[in-house]
Formats: sequence, structure tokens, C-alpha cells
Amino acid sequence: MKFVQIGILIALIVVGVLLFRVYTGQQQQMASAPAPQAMEPVAPAEPLAAPPAAVPAPVEKTAVKPSPVPREKRVAKSDAVPKPEPVASPPEPPATPAETAPLPPAEPAVAPAPAELPAPPAPPEPRQVTISAGTLVSVRLAETLASDKLQPGETFTATLDRPLVVDGLVIAERGARAEGRVVEAQDAGRLKGVASLSIQLVRLNTSDGQRLEIQTDAFHKAGETSKREDATKVGAGAGLGAVIGAIAGGGKGAAIGAAVGGAAGAGTVAATRGKPAVLPVETRIDFRISRPVVATEKQ
Repeated sequence: MKFVQIGILIALIVVGVLLFRVYTGQQQQMASAPAPQAMEPVAPAEPLAAPPAAVPAPVEKTAVKPSPVPREKRVAKSDAVPKPEPVASPPEPPATPAETAPLPPAEPAVAPAPAELPAPPAPPEPRQVTISAGTLVSVRLAETLASDKLQPGETFTATLDRPLVVDGLVIAERGARAEGRVVEAQDAGRLKGVASLSIQLVRLNTSDGQRLEIQTDAFHKAGETSKREDATKVGAGAGLGAVIGAIAGGGKGAAIGAAVGGAAGAGTVAATRGKPAVLPVETRIDFRISRPVVATEKQ
């Protein structure tokens, strides 16, 4: 063991001498070398992978006293280590822009919900007017009416001759269709020579397409009387009989002939019917409403 300790001590002394020589050599070179130029920045070397640490051999634990080193040699050892010269740090490489991740696709804008529209106003109430009793309705017949060709209950047509307006509302315009009914159709008899015809309106087409039921007073039409013609016929028969009687028997015969001729004329009148009551086409008639009628405007 003593030899080992002596060997270690000699090795330390040799290392100290070598370090001292190296240090003195560097001092001489620095004194004779020109002023140092600016050094270019050197890229830092990549760190080398550290070699695997060697596993130390097992050493017996023996107390070894290191030999004292002279003070002068310790100072020389500390002076032999040169101080590192300042080295200009290389410029930092420019920062590379960070790779940005692709943005997700923008979601489509959601359209705002439409504002609720106010409820439409309620439609106005339909107007109602009353056609009071006594209102005149003027029409023109669309066909000829005759008492000898009609029967009670049959219908006829007419057109409105002027507009029917009530409280500013036009119920029916001029030319609107109207319908009527025959109330009475009396033909002239053999003894009674006057015919009669009665009609009334029952329906009217309004401006908005409705068929308004109405009721009017009946309009009466009488046939022409035959009194003048009857008197003429009787007088002609009497005269003719008087002439014949005078020729046959003188004055007395004339009287008897006049009486016989008058009776013959009267018989002719009795055998002849009177004329019918006739209302020609386009006849203008004013009917009068007999009872009130409510007319409602169509929506």
C-alpha cells in the first residue's frame, strides 16, 4: 500500500509541473501574438451525447493521507488555469412564424327569425239596409202580357228602369233582372165585356249577385170596354129592321121592323166577347213595395 500511495503522489506532482509549463507557454504566446481580431460568430456546436460512465473498479477503503503540497506549487496551479476570454454570442436566428393551424370552416350565418306580422284587421261587418214599404221600383216589361193568354201564378220577366238606391247603397243597378208573378188574369165574358190583368214583382237581382225576395202591390190593367161598339151594333140592327118593315108594310111595318132589327143587334152583341187586357213589351210600370225588406251586402 505504501508503494501505491507513493505512485499517486508522484503522478500528482508530474501533472502539476505539466500544467505549469503549459500555462507559462501560453503567456509567452499571448505576449508575442498581434492584437486579436473580432471573431465571427460561431454556431454553437451540437451537444455530443455523453459517453457512458465507466463503472469504477472497486477500491479498498484505506485511509490515504495526501502529502502536503508546497504553497508555491498551489499558487502556480491556480495561476496555470487561464481565464476564458469573452466570446461574442452568435445572433439569435430570426424567429420563424409559428405554423398556424387551419381555421375551421365558418358556420353559415343563421338567418334571424322573421318578426311576427301583426294580425290582419278583421273584415268590416257587411252593411245592411232596409227597403221600406212604399219604395217605388220602376221596371220595363221584357215580354207582352195578355189576360187571354195567362193564368194566375205564371211568371214574367222585366228589367229595372232606374237604379234602386237606399241610404247611399246601390241595391240594384239600371238594367238588373226582375221577376214577377200573375196575380189575376180575367178574360172578358159574353155579357160582361171588360177583361182584367193583375201582376206584381216577387224577386230582384242585386248588384252583388244576390236574388232579393220582395213583395209589391199588384198592378191592375183592365181591357177596353165595348159599350160604344155594342150601341152601334144595336142601332144598326134596328135601322135595318125599320127599313125592311117599311118596305113590307108601311109605317106599321117600319115600327115592327125596327123592333125586330134592334133585338137582332142585341143578340149579336151578346154573342161577341170583349177585348183582353194587354200590357205590351217595354211597358214602364212603377211597382210599390208593400212590406219592408232587409238587404245585406255580400262579402
